[in-house]
Amino acid sequence: MAVSANLIVLASGDNVGVALRDIRAGEIAATLSGVSLRAQEDVPQGHKVALDDIAEGQDIVRFGMPVAITRRPIARGHLVHVHNVASRYLNNDEDHYE
Repeated sequence: MAVSANLIVLASGDNVGVALRDIRAGEIAATLSGVSLRAQEDVPQGHKVALDDIAEGQDIVRFGMPVAITRRPIARGHLVHVHNVASRYLNNDEDHYE
């Protein structure tokens, strides 16, 4: 039986994974390397999901680099996006895209 993944973690130390396809709330998000969690809300393809609980004010780390700071706590399995993080590079309120 072939193993498939719907999530990728780009570097060790990342606290988010990236959805390889749309992941529905309640679905298991899993990588080929064995990371597995239940999505607590819909995660669109290409968007990030929290691998563990992330406290308010903590860095979001993707590909080994801090890319954002949490605006509020984000629980494991929840979508990580402009509604709950502040970008390190853009003004979320004016420069983001959907």
